[in-house]
Formats: sequence, structure tokens, C-alpha cells
Amino acid sequence: MKCARWRGYCPSVPELDHIIFASPDLDEGVAHIKGLTGAEAAFGGPHIGLGSRNALLTFDDTTYFEVISVDPDQPEPKRPRPFGLDDTTTMHLAGWAIHPSPGEPVEDVVELMKTLGTDPGPISSMSRKKPDGDEISWRLTSGDVAFKAGGSLPFIIDWGSTPTPALSQPKMGELVSLTVTHPDAQIRSIVSGLDVGVEVAEGPQGLSAIIQTSQGQVELR
Repeated sequence: MKCARWRGYCPSVPELDHIIFASPDLDEGVAHIKGLTGAEAAFGGPHIGLGSRNALLTFDDTTYFEVISVDPDQPEPKRPRPFGLDDTTTMHLAGWAIHPSPGEPVEDVVELMKTLGTDPGPISSMSRKKPDGDEISWRLTSGDVAFKAGGSLPFIIDWGSTPTPALSQPKMGELVSLTVTHPDAQIRSIVSGLDVGVEVAEGPQGLSAIIQTSQGQVELR
């Protein structure tokens, strides 16, 4: 384990888990990404109770790409859908997630984020059924803090004993870079302090990813 820079404290060393791409319609989002990259995302499944569903691609064995949208087959959820889906009218990068390094608990990453100056919120459990009927489960922090930061800050997800979806999805290509652009120096400092390879830049809030695909280099925002 490498040791962090902060006050002699050696916390968890998280890793980038996945990038979220929001679309008003899942099929349209999948078709858009396929047109850009040549890769067709595999249907993941519904997030029961949240009113959303997804389709997935992978970069490597630990990091993947999620297309997420409103699920028209679910009733209206009791709370707003994640990643601003209720108000999404255009396709865009909406957020990102990190996970603990192997053998470390999600609670350690929570403490790291607190040390860096932000509370990622409470940890809860979720699950969904895959198209083959198998159920997968995970633990994650509330996405509220990340959403309020416009997707600039990550939420934390811990797959535990469940294999990460990154191991079983169609290949999208190589993630060259993920950049968080934000006018607030504290937000940029938190992202840098996580040390997960995400770049930061000063400017209007936004996310951008550069991906090397079979059809050439693609930039998503």
C-alpha cells in the first residue's frame, strides 16, 4: 500500500470504478455510444426502487462504463432518480465512482474523503438482477454529495464478494483520461487527493473522458 500525503495519515488507496453516462433513453444512449466507439453496451438491468436502468461496457478488469437512463417499466420512485435523470434531456457524462483497493473496506475510503474535506454520506446496500437471472449486490455511499457537486466528486462503491461488472462486459476501448473541470479549488483538491488518476482543471464545472476505441480516439463530455 502506498501512503497518502495528508498529515502523516495512511488511509485507504481507492481506485477508479466506473464512469456514468446519462441518457434520456437507454436504447438511444447505447446506439450513440456504439456509433462513436463501435462497441455495443450490454443490458445490465433495472435499479429497483430508483426508477433507473443501465447498460455496460468495460475498459479493463477493474473499470467500466455505464449508460444509465430512466426505466419506463418502473413506477415513479419515492425520491428523485440518480444523476439528475428526471431532468436529463441530453446525453452527457453525469458522474463517476471509486472503489476500495482489494482487501480494504469501504469505510476506509469514506474516512479518506472526510480527511480530504468532504463527507460522501451514509453507506447503504443495493442489488439488481442481471439478464441471466443472477443477482448481484454491492454497498455504496449516497450519491447526494456527488450530485450536488455536479458530478465532479465521486461516490464510493464496494462490490465485496461480487465480481465487478468490469470483468464481464463488452470491451469499449482504453480509457486515456478522465478530467474534472471545476472553478472551486477545494473540489479540485479533493479529486487530486484521491489519487485515482483523474485529472483536474480550472474552469466551468464539467466532466470529460478521452477513450481510445477501435474507431479512433473519442472524447465524451
